[in-house]
Amino acid sequence: MTFKNPLLRFLARAASPSLPASTPIVPRRILAVSTTALGDTLSTMPALKALRHSFPDAYLAALTSKIGLQILDNNPWTDALYPLQSPISLWHHLRGQFDTILLFHASQRYVLPLCASLGASRLVGTSCLNKGLDDLFTSSLPPIHEHEIDRRLALVKLIGGYPTPSPLSFFLRPEEKKLFKGLCIALHPGAKDSYKCWPLKHFAAVGNALQKALSCRILITGGPTELPLMQALSNLIPGSHLADHTLPLRQFASTLDATDLFISSDTGPFHLDCALNTPAIAVYSPTDPTLCGPYLCPTAAVCSKPRSCRPCLRRKCKLPFCLLQISPDEVVQQALRLLEANISA
Repeated sequence: MTFKNPLLRFLARAASPSLPASTPIVPRRILAVSTTALGDTLSTMPALKALRHSFPDAYLAALTSKIGLQILDNNPWTDALYPLQSPISLWHHLRGQFDTILLFHASQRYVLPLCASLGASRLVGTSCLNKGLDDLFTSSLPPIHEHEIDRRLALVKLIGGYPTPSPLSFFLRPEEKKLFKGLCIALHPGAKDSYKCWPLKHFAAVGNALQKALSCRILITGGPTELPLMQALSNLIPGSHLADHTLPLRQFASTLDATDLFISSDTGPFHLDCALNTPAIAVYSPTDPTLCGPYLCPTAAVCSKPRSCRPCLRRKCKLPFCLLQISPDEVVQQALRLLEANISA
C-alpha cells in the first residue's frame, strides 16, 4: 500500500494534471461508479433514479462490474453501461466524456485514480472508504452512521440533486418471468462470508416446520460454489427441491421472483429479492440492518440480535454466537406473519 498509492496518485495526476476544484456546475454528463458485488450495486439503484429525476436532460452512464451489468440491465434511468475492464482501455474510452463523476462504491484500488484521470471537473465520493486515496476527490462527504442507500443519496445532493428516497429496483423483462404451481418458499443457506451464515440445522428446522404447516414446496437456492451446502440442507428437509445453482443472475432473479417467500442470511440475493418486491426474511448478525438492511420494503423482514463479541471478529469468526441467539421458531413465526400479510394485501 505504501508504494501503490503514490504511484497511483502520480499516474492519475499525470493523466489529468489540471483537475480543477469542485465548482457549482449543473451536471450535463454524469458517470456513476459502482464496481462491487450484488448488494452494493443494487443499493445504487435509488441514487440512479434520483440522478435521472434531478437532471432529466443529462447524459447518465454507469461504470460497473460484470454482475453489475446484469443488475442494471433494462433499468430506465441510465443512457449507457460500461463494464469494468482494463484501466488503460477504460481511460482511452472514457477520457474527457464526463463533467461529473460520483464514486458510489469500488473495492478495486485503481478505480478512484482512474476516475481522477478522466478529466471531469467534479469527482465526489465518501471519504475514509478509498484505501487512503481520498485526496483525489474534488469534494467528499465524511462517513456517518447511515444506511448505505442514504450514503449514496447524500452524494446526489452534494452535486445539487434531489435525493428522494426510493426502494431497491430490479427490472425483469416480461419474457424473463416464470411461475411455480402452489406455494413455494426458497431457503438460501449460503453467503459470501461464512460469519454471516445462520447454522444449517436452523435452516432445516425452518424448512421442515413450514413444509408441515403449509404443505408448501421448499426450494433450496445457491450460487455456483454452493452446491455442497445446498445438497446438505436438502438432505435435512425431505421432499425439498434443489434450484439450478449455475443460473446467470437474471435467470436466478426470475426464480426468486416466482417464489412466495425467500429466507436467507445477510447476503446479496436477499437484497435482490427486496428489489423484486417478493416477501423475504433475512437473519442479521453480526451485520447491522440499520446500515445494510431492507430499505422502504414492506415485503421484507429481519430477524436480528446484537453482536455477541466486541470487537467483532468478522472473517476470523469460526462460531458466530450472535447468530445462535436467533431461533428457528422466531423465523418460522415471522414467515407465517409475512405470508399472511402479503396474501391478504
